[in-house]
Amino acid sequence: MDLIEYFERQKERCERELRYADTPGFQLFETTPQGEQDITQQHIQQLREARDGYQRMIEYLKARD
Repeated sequence: MDLIEYFERQKERCERELRYADTPGFQLFETTPQGEQDITQQHIQQLREARDGYQRMIEYLKARD
């Protein structure tokens, strides 16, 4: 697997997880010593940033060829 393919797969994984997060009622919680915290929006934001980063790498690698 080359680098472009790797980043494309990672981007697809992020997009798939974003679709799951868009399901009605989806919530993600983290258990901490202070109790449960809803980290749904934080997780969604991290996925979006990762997806965008993968896309930038794909474009960069394709431009180098």
